[in-house]
Amino acid sequence: MVRNNKQLKMSKKQTFKDYFSAIAAHRIKYRKTRAYYWNDITKYCNYFLHNELSVLEIGCGTGELIASVKGKRKLGIDFSEKMIQNACKQFPDVDFKIMEAEQITLNEKFDVIILSNLIGFLDDVENVFKELKKVSHHKTKIIVTYYNYLWQPFIKFSEFIGLKKKIPPLNWLSHNDIINLLYLADFEVYRQNRRILLPFNIPFISFIFNKYIAKLPFFNYLALNQFVLQTCPC
Repeated sequence: MVRNNKQLKMSKKQTFKDYFSAIAAHRIKYRKTRAYYWNDITKYCNYFLHNELSVLEIGCGTGELIASVKGKRKLGIDFSEKMIQNACKQFPDVDFKIMEAEQITLNEKFDVIILSNLIGFLDDVENVFKELKKVSHHKTKIIVTYYNYLWQPFIKFSEFIGLKKKIPPLNWLSHNDIINLLYLADFEVYRQNRRILLPFNIPFISFIFNKYIAKLPFFNYLALNQFVLQTCPC
């Protein structure tokens, strides 16, 4: 049974590797068409950063987020070789490495670590959280962003009608699941936020919904992106 589970995890990981290799050539252009959504994540992360910090992004893809955030020393890692190749070409001033989130082999500590929309692609989230301690010091801030699981049917529908690229089945976890896994990995959660009701730009309407309505009770619970900040008691 243990062997079968391990084989299943390896098969799922390979599925994601094949998927990201297949879309790598078009990823940069696709990200630009979804700039409104991604810019909000960048804005949120930059609120907690300044230009003298060292920043690590795990699951950096083609590097847009790590290249856009503030920081003196910036490093992005990803398990997709083709994604990293495109990231290096696009942002030569940022360091990138091919590396798996489950096996971090870096010999340095970072002030801030970002995991942006990575959780759904991981089989063992708790183990990845524990791996973060290798690259954390006692003041390290960790920013985790992930999809609200309530949006799963809407995301599937948007894939069906072509508004969003189809992706292999994700590991959908609730907000409480993420918080509990962080506690199990000995992290101290100190800030939680939900943002974005409309992930695309409709002039004036998106501003009203995302700036004001998304902060209201009930509507905030339905926001697409969820953010958790935590510190490492290393």
